[in-house]
Amino acid sequence: MKYLFVIYTDLQYKEHLDYFKKQEFYKEISDNPNIEVIEWGADYHTEYNKLPSKTQEMMKWCSENKEYDYLIKCDDTIFNDTWDFYKSRLGKERDGYRYTCDRWGDKSWSVVDEDDNKHYWGLNYIRVSPDEFKIYFDNHYGEGYEYNLNFIDTYFHFFEGKYYMVSKEFSIFIGEQESFSKEMCKELPLEDVMVGHLAKGFK
Repeated sequence: MKYLFVIYTDLQYKEHLDYFKKQEFYKEISDNPNIEVIEWGADYHTEYNKLPSKTQEMMKWCSENKEYDYLIKCDDTIFNDTWDFYKSRLGKERDGYRYTCDRWGDKSWSVVDEDDNKHYWGLNYIRVSPDEFKIYFDNHYGEGYEYNLNFIDTYFHFFEGKYYMVSKEFSIFIGEQESFSKEMCKELPLEDVMVGHLAKGFK
């Protein structure tokens, strides 16, 4: 298995990438012959509400220019505050990196069924309702922030954007969704939610 490990970063926050590269984990993945490590976004700044397009463009470029079986997207800020939380869920399998998949709901963790994970894995599997999304946006952006939750079901599932993995086939599909990513930027600018939504219809 070949893995493409993409460090999701930004020119404006170079200190996060520098800190990431000082970690033992960075050396470990860089030394692994089955893993290619690249940086995405290090030479430009992206506003938060444009991240869905940034991810779509990343998937498109990687799927067209890199050889891999799975693409791992990892935020450069993962070591800043929550690494211990994620590290406890990080597992190795066979000759590469495959990740334990935990479902968040009712404050408890359970393993996601393997059939759900053919193309999409992560370290923090989140299950939320439209009402919970509203609380999130109100807390982070203030009441009155305009967003569209019409496409979200009674409960919606996605892997948190700090750390997730997709198959080559799924990354190609995401890379083709230019129009939808732009719609997400306007309606609900969360790149991890976009990927989770696209995963629902991908087999």
